[in-house]
Amino acid sequence: MSKLRGFTLIELLIVVAIMAILAAIAVPNFLEAQVRAKVSRALADLRTIATGLEAYTVDHNSPPPNDGDLNVIPVELTTPVTFLSTKDLVDPFAIGIEDYRSALESRSRYYTYTRIVTYSEAAFWASVGRPCPNEAVDHWSLNDGAFEKYGKWRLVCVGPDRVYLSLEFPPPLRGSDVPYEATNGTRSFGNILRTQKNARVVQ
Repeated sequence: MSKLRGFTLIELLIVVAIMAILAAIAVPNFLEAQVRAKVSRALADLRTIATGLEAYTVDHNSPPPNDGDLNVIPVELTTPVTFLSTKDLVDPFAIGIEDYRSALESRSRYYTYTRIVTYSEAAFWASVGRPCPNEAVDHWSLNDGAFEKYGKWRLVCVGPDRVYLSLEFPPPLRGSDVPYEATNGTRSFGNILRTQKNARVVQ
């Protein structure tokens, strides 16, 4: 009768070790590809929003006002005229942040829109219930030179580090306008920005 022969324990351990090594090589590459894909999606979304903003600006001779709450894309881009099919475009890097109203790391689950205004315009919008964030106000005590830096508006994606601003930076911006650079690592600090002046601020 022929003798049945199976794998030895050593052989099985060697196979498991080889599979673990291959997984250790493949998983980081897969995660890097995911990050790159999300960056591409964010850039495409910001381009779509920017097109809607410019179309609105042509019709109304000024960009839409700030949201006044979480600084998300304003409803004026979808109602009554549809410049965007939806204003609720979700930031792919903010997904999973539950308590986004109180978190310093992110303003919301959605992209952040900021219309740049003067100090007097900020006072007017605050009086009608549409207050502007500090980074929207071009004033020496808030965001000095905002018009020169951004133009009339700024769009922000929190980026792969999922941090909108950091307490390590001085107020009022706290690093929210530091552009994300993939050359520093796919998860490096910085936000993916698009402004009226710069179609693609990210490096």
